[in-house]
Amino acid sequence: MGLDRIGTFRCKPLEWGIDGKKKKGTDYTLPWFNVRVFLTEFYDPKEGEWFDYTGQEAEITAFLCLYGAIKAKGGDIGPTLSMDQVKKVFNWDGRSLVQLANGKYDEFGFQVRIGENTYEAATYPYQVNWIDAYDAEPGQQLRKLDAAELKDLDKQFAALGAKNATPKPIATAAKAPVKAHPARVPADDGRPDTPAEKKAKLAAKSAKNLKAAAKAKKDATSPPATKTMSTTPPPKPSSKDAVVPPAKPEVTACTMGEAWNEIVQLHDPTIDDGTIAEVWHSSIAEIAGPDATSETITSEQWYQVKELTLQSVGKF
Repeated sequence: MGLDRIGTFRCKPLEWGIDGKKKKGTDYTLPWFNVRVFLTEFYDPKEGEWFDYTGQEAEITAFLCLYGAIKAKGGDIGPTLSMDQVKKVFNWDGRSLVQLANGKYDEFGFQVRIGENTYEAATYPYQVNWIDAYDAEPGQQLRKLDAAELKDLDKQFAALGAKNATPKPIATAAKAPVKAHPARVPADDGRPDTPAEKKAKLAAKSAKNLKAAAKAKKDATSPPATKTMSTTPPPKPSSKDAVVPPAKPEVTACTMGEAWNEIVQLHDPTIDDGTIAEVWHSSIAEIAGPDATSETITSEQWYQVKELTLQSVGKF
C-alpha cells in the first residue's frame, strides 16, 4: 500500500514544523515549513470527481520554502510562491514563524499536487509540487488577482518589462480606414504574425518565386532584342532556385523575459491580465517547484513554463 500515482489529492496534516536550511555560499538560513500529510482523496480529471484514497494509507511530506533570493530584485531575499500558498491554506498572516509553527492544524484539510521526484539522488519517487485550499479548483486552476496583488506583481516585473518592451511606433496622422478586399492580405499592423498568417505569407512568397522562375524560363527561349544584348541565355531555373526558407532549429530554451514576452504576444485577448499572471505562477510551480525563484529556474524550464502557460491562455 501507499502512494502509487501522481496527481491532485486532498489531505489531512499529521505533523508540521519550521526547519532552516543554510543558503549555499551565504551566512544566513532560509525558513521552510514542512508538513507531513495523510492523503484522503484523489481527483480523477477524466471523471471530474474526487474518490476516496484512505485505503492506500498513503503519506507524504510537503517541503515548503518560505523565502528565497529574487533575481528581479538583485538577489534580495523575498517571499516565495510557496509562502503565498501557506498563508492562504493555513490562514497565516506571514508575520511570525513561531505562530505558524505552533498553529493547530489537525482538523485542516487542503490539496496537494504531487509530481515525480526528478532529483537524481532521490530516495522517494514522488514530491509535493504545490498546495492549495481544500475547495480550490483541482489541476490548472485559474485565480484572478485582486487589485493589490496585481499592483504588486506589476511592480515586481516593472524593471524587467521596461528592459524587454517593444519600442512604440512613431505617431502618424490618422487615416480613414480602408475596407480590405476578401482576397487581399491585410497590411502589417505591427503585431506578430499568427501561425496561419505566417503560412499564408510563405505560400504567397513561394507562388511569387515560381512565377518569377517561369518568366525567366520564357525569357531564356526568346531571341535577344538587339545585337548588343548578351546572347548567352540565362541558366535554366530548377527546383534549387526556388526560395525556400531554411528550417528553424527546434528551440527548447529561453530566458524569463523571452518566455513572458511570447506569452504577452500570443495570449487570448479575452483573458484578463490577472488570470494570465496566475497561470504563469502556477506553471512555474508545476515545472520548477513551489520554492523556485528566478535565480534557480533554468532556461529549459522557462521554455517549459512558457509552453504550459500558453496551453491555457494561448489564442490558438
